Amino acid sequence: MDATESVGSHIARLLSGADASTLRRLERAAQQQVFCRRDLLHARGIQLPPFVMLNGHVIARRVAETGQVRAALIAGPGYLGGMRSISDPDGEALYELVALTDGTWATWDPRFVRELALQDAGLAVGLLDHASDFAVVLNMRLDERSFENARQRLAAILTRYGKVIFDTPHPVAQRADLAAMIGTSRVMMYRALRELEADGLVKRQRTGGINILDEERLAGLVTVAAPDGAPAL
Repeated sequence: MDATESVGSHIARLLSGADASTLRRLERAAQQQVFCRRDLLHARGIQLPPFVMLNGHVIARRVAETGQVRAALIAGPGYLGGMRSISDPDGEALYELVALTDGTWATWDPRFVRELALQDAGLAVGLLDHASDFAVVLNMRLDERSFENARQRLAAILTRYGKVIFDTPHPVAQRADLAAMIGTSRVMMYRALRELEADGLVKRQRTGGINILDEERLAGLVTVAAPDGAPAL
């Protein structure tokens, strides 16, 4: 596992507009927890507190009534989430968090963070910016599902996450996670993957990895472009 950056370093970078005393209070109040690969960090239907990823990767997903799994994003070190609980501390989370690797995250009591935000406008604006970033990501996913086919969505996911998540000797995510990100069945995902491989764009590995052979041509299949300034999630 890579070296874990401290909570203080993460929040100082993520919430740079907050007062120094506010950042110190956040650092002291953070509850750090270690998790293992495939752990369910948070279940849908209960409150998801504000959190920051310190080390490792998680996937935000939901299971439909049909049993199909749909995923919104893969988050790594430095990701700040759980913003909804700050505005609605009793609200239920729409997604569950599943660990893709071993790692560490830090969480806060949403009421504590809300009280700090009421006292520090810099913190409030920083939290608003991150909530807005998440809304942009969800809109991008909606556009991808609406206007791209499975092959194009697969190209988008591999372009976005390939080098870190899939194109490694020991891939972070499994093929089932890839199908969830694309929003298709595993059968459809494998069909699209075979097509990309036949075109010389990728190569599947027995370990589950997917080597990106032609990143430029792969990116050329993507028709839904991320807006300027969109977060890389």
